[in-house]
Amino acid sequence: MARYGLVGIIATIIHSGIALIMHEWIGLQPFWAHAIGFCGGLITAYLGHYHYSFKDDGAHKNRFPKFVISSLIGFGLHQGGVLLLVSYFQLDYSTQALPLLMVFVPALTFLMSKFWVFR
Repeated sequence: MARYGLVGIIATIIHSGIALIMHEWIGLQPFWAHAIGFCGGLITAYLGHYHYSFKDDGAHKNRFPKFVISSLIGFGLHQGGVLLLVSYFQLDYSTQALPLLMVFVPALTFLMSKFWVFR
């Protein structure tokens, strides 16, 4: 669990950092900034979980598609969360919505990773 958490923190920093740069510096809308950040976090998370968290030796051709599916579910939750929290509930993206999503979604993807992807 500690290894998963460490990789998750690093992937979250990459995801959030890219998203904030895209939103705050480049001026992209939160929905698109978050999507771009997600891609950076996806690659970081897969490699970290495969090599470090789960120390898996399964073939990437078997693991990576499952990881992508679980990540796309996470992506859907993230993007839906951005729309819901920012557009509907009017939460500030940078200080309210993003932190909430960065706690809730990784908890769900951990369960998918542990019991399905790297089982």
